Amino acid sequence: MEFEFSDNALSKISADAIIVFAFQNEKGKTEKYQPLADFLILDKELKGVLSKSSMVSKFAAKRGEMLNIFPQSGVLASWIVIVGLGKKNEFVANDLRLALGRFAGAMNKKIDSVALSLPLDADTSFLASAVAQLVGEGLVLGSYGFNKYQAKEEKGEKKLSTVIISKASAKQNVKKEVRKGIEKAKLYSQATILARDLVNEQASVATPTFLAELALSIAGKDKNISCKIYDKAQAEKLGMGAFLGIAKASATPPKFIHLEYKPEKAHSANSGQANKERLAIVGKGITFDSGGINVKTGDSMVDMKIDMSGAAIVLAVFSVISAIKPGFPVIGLIAATPNLISGTSIVPGDVVKALNGKTIEVLNTDAEGRVTLADSLSFAVKQGASKILDFATLTGACHVALGDDITGLFSNSRTLAEEVKKAAFSAGEKMWELPLEKEYKEMNKSEVADIANIPSSRYGGAITAALFLQEFVDGKPWVHMDIAGPAFSSKITDLGPKGGTGYGVRTVLNLLS
Repeated sequence: MEFEFSDNALSKISADAIIVFAFQNEKGKTEKYQPLADFLILDKELKGVLSKSSMVSKFAAKRGEMLNIFPQSGVLASWIVIVGLGKKNEFVANDLRLALGRFAGAMNKKIDSVALSLPLDADTSFLASAVAQLVGEGLVLGSYGFNKYQAKEEKGEKKLSTVIISKASAKQNVKKEVRKGIEKAKLYSQATILARDLVNEQASVATPTFLAELALSIAGKDKNISCKIYDKAQAEKLGMGAFLGIAKASATPPKFIHLEYKPEKAHSANSGQANKERLAIVGKGITFDSGGINVKTGDSMVDMKIDMSGAAIVLAVFSVISAIKPGFPVIGLIAATPNLISGTSIVPGDVVKALNGKTIEVLNTDAEGRVTLADSLSFAVKQGASKILDFATLTGACHVALGDDITGLFSNSRTLAEEVKKAAFSAGEKMWELPLEKEYKEMNKSEVADIANIPSSRYGGAITAALFLQEFVDGKPWVHMDIAGPAFSSKITDLGPKGGTGYGVRTVLNLLS
């Protein structure tokens, strides 16, 4: 999607559609909505067409509500769309992102271009760069579609590809900041879309080898990134018995992916504290989860290509990390394998040894993700990580507890947890912190090994899974994010269609910037 600036007023810009904005008024007000400046200017030029249409249509400007108007004259555009931003006293930054995302999703195949002025007059205290980023992300992500396996688009079908920003937002004193925000929006959206594409891809394509080759390609294009791929023999030599225990059922070769970003020397020398920091980002990389011997039912298995959503986050972040330029090293780790069924499958009662020497009794082969993550987290520690983040579609229990839209966050570090939550809020990615309840550790005990991969009780499953992972971080500051709900959407949302959401990518990029 291209973003252009115009010195013309909205009415004088040749585009398929124009957007103007309005807030929803609070109860008790005579008017149902509160128009922003460009709404009022355009309404005056059109002799009240917008306000009259709004009144007749009972437009209330709820967040994402849209009113389409087809003016007969007075503007060069065919459509004017009034976009509601919701109640002003409840307005948060993500509301703007979501409202523009809904517009883009609704109009994507109907228009090629849109003109708007950024709502900088909304008295929301947001910087011009932040407003531009929100608008850009909403329009780009809302236009997304995964159409690789569908018939080609019909002749003449349109695609929203051009955004024209009018003179009200193009004044020299704000244009530089707006450009910065747009460039950041494009970067964040590019990474998010890569993660979406990876999650939406079929498992027969997005194999461990495919992910490994993508990681090598990312590193090959960037002098600041190195990549090491460990095959089965090399992982075995390292002592990754947990990862390989899950991988042994499949004829598809497992791959352990180790990406590392190192900043430019001049940049990293700016801060002594930054030199000590070494962040590891770990992503669960189960490329398809059948459940193993504890096989899933058909309904539970149908979307299990999504079980590498954590891995998708890692690869997406590294695809743009040098543009973000964090001043400290960042490690990306993925233990990639499907969890399948064969004559060589791991079976309940088997014991595997993780990289850190701890033994794991596998009591249920459908709790495989935590077993592979045990080696990934242990490897992060051995690589000298000072902080560790992990993303995993880990438990149905977390999905049940928090629903489709909210990630469960667990941490042993108050400081790191707050940093992540702040970054997530800015990204519009919802998280809720859950406790690492010490008393629940007893439920992970094994009679024959150091720890069992499922607890002795069906209750508190998201917590006991997090407590399992904690055994492999060696006390390092760590945040575990169970993204079982928001990684994949079973319905159309304001920011995209059904399928992979790319959740988590923008949170990490915020954290790195």
